[in-house]
Amino acid sequence: MRRLRRDVDEVRVELTPMIDVVFLLLTFFVVSIVMMVRADVLNVDLPELASGTAAERVEPITIAVLDDGGLLVNREEADMESVVGMVQAAREEQSEAPIVLAVDVGSSSGVLIELADRLTGAGLGAFSILGREDGGAD
Repeated sequence: MRRLRRDVDEVRVELTPMIDVVFLLLTFFVVSIVMMVRADVLNVDLPELASGTAAERVEPITIAVLDDGGLLVNREEADMESVVGMVQAAREEQSEAPIVLAVDVGSSSGVLIELADRLTGAGLGAFSILGREDGGAD
């Protein structure tokens, strides 16, 4: 009779491939985080230039929607029918002025929608809506 010799291979956990993968992931995340840093948030002390001119600050045309539905155009009272005319008159004086909507939290969303519709219909669709930063209260 012949005896078969069987060698049982020892089970081993190879750590080298796992360590390689971990270092690749670590390198990826370090490079990604470095690329996410924007230049405008860095603390850079800029030099003073004698030949430069300061940029002109343009006051925006502000339309405020109050909590009771009232409207103010540049702090002057207005109604829904006259707001487009007042904005167009202000635009003639300041052609580069942006249009900004400041809407009270307690106001009706219908007033905002109607106002946006009227402005867009009059060719004044390039406007921004103001808000304030969320305090992060989660």
